[in-house]
Amino acid sequence: MATLDSFLSNTQLSTSIVSLVSTNNTEKKFLGKVTFTNTSASKVVVTVWRLPTATTPVSGSGGNWLDIKTIQPGKVWECDKLESHVLGNSMATSAQSDTGSVINADLSGVTES
Repeated sequence: MATLDSFLSNTQLSTSIVSLVSTNNTEKKFLGKVTFTNTSASKVVVTVWRLPTATTPVSGSGGNWLDIKTIQPGKVWECDKLESHVLGNSMATSAQSDTGSVINADLSGVTES
């Protein structure tokens, strides 16, 4: 019988790609709420990925990113391309910002194992 547990992930993004939530080969995660908050006084570009864990995220033109968004100063982006989606076995969400230590990523949902 499957077990359901809630999860919460709070991560501050950097200019390097950061893993936000991942699954192993025996679990799945339902992503509920996914927000990115810009705490700086400048606009910041955020890139988001949802990929198998064995796949390396690639940014830029021709990359395998899911979404790219410019977040205005003091604003929150609710990432609807991740919300209400399921990470299957051995998958991960990752993100990167063009300015480090100013974007707070908050994800919550349910893990099935």
